[in-house]
Amino acid sequence: MFHLGIDGGGTKTACTLFRFEGSSPVPLDSITLPTCHYAQVGLEGMKSVLAEALTWAQNVAGDEPLGIAFGICGYGEGAESTRAIDRICAEIAGDSPFIVVNDVEVAWAAGLGLAAGIVLIAGTGSIAYGVCAGRSMRCGGWDYLLGDEGSGGWLGKEALYAYARQADGRATRGPLFDLVNEELGFTDPFELIAFANTHFSERGAISALAPLVTAAATAGDPSAQEILKRAAEEEAGLITTIACSIFPDDGSKIPVSYVGGTFKAGAFILDPLRQALPARFRITPPLWSPEAGAALLLERSIREL
Repeated sequence: MFHLGIDGGGTKTACTLFRFEGSSPVPLDSITLPTCHYAQVGLEGMKSVLAEALTWAQNVAGDEPLGIAFGICGYGEGAESTRAIDRICAEIAGDSPFIVVNDVEVAWAAGLGLAAGIVLIAGTGSIAYGVCAGRSMRCGGWDYLLGDEGSGGWLGKEALYAYARQADGRATRGPLFDLVNEELGFTDPFELIAFANTHFSERGAISALAPLVTAAATAGDPSAQEILKRAAEEEAGLITTIACSIFPDDGSKIPVSYVGGTFKAGAFILDPLRQALPARFRITPPLWSPEAGAALLLERSIREL
């Protein structure tokens, strides 16, 4: 049986078809579709994206039976929406074996290979998830308007706050100022007000500005570098909260993996994250892609039947 692993995040829906060699998922083919996040595209939009993913996988798999692992952003965050997502995924899967989990569980499975530890997602949104000795816990993930500190949406908002301060002289103008002007086509800084009034509630539009922070930091902008440092400190707070709650206080090392576009900033985010975390945490790159984590969870579920 092939496994279709789906990582449905706030920016895109990544889909990979796997076969297993022993306990290892081997990718066969992949496709990237638009986001299936119901808060952005609605439940029907989510259903359409997931149905397209299944059609693609069936075409690739041919006569080979399929199992489906849905990792869905926002799943489990409200009884009504969770029931609706369960219903849609069941309709799409039909007679195929399937599981539905939040995308942060998929990230944990991929990052740490189902082992004890903590994973941090910092993409369009942010959330952390830890597993230890049969206990699990999530922290963060309160969405764009209420939290998601250290995420792409948070970075985009912070970029605009810093732009305003650079525009009126509260901070020294640096590369960030010019990058925002170029990206948004501003000829007058006060055009920011109209842009914010129109787009500030649009998570996608604001998250799209996050790469400007990395570009400005790389170019030496102190404001951008400080934004990334604060992002790392916020992310460290998610991790330490989980560790204090479900991990034993015995000095043992806690592996921490990570996934998401924020980490394209490289050392500008990972170095301050290491500095913000106590010595007992060990940051490690993810073992597999998130879609492989979905496949691992499905395979474990099947083997436990």
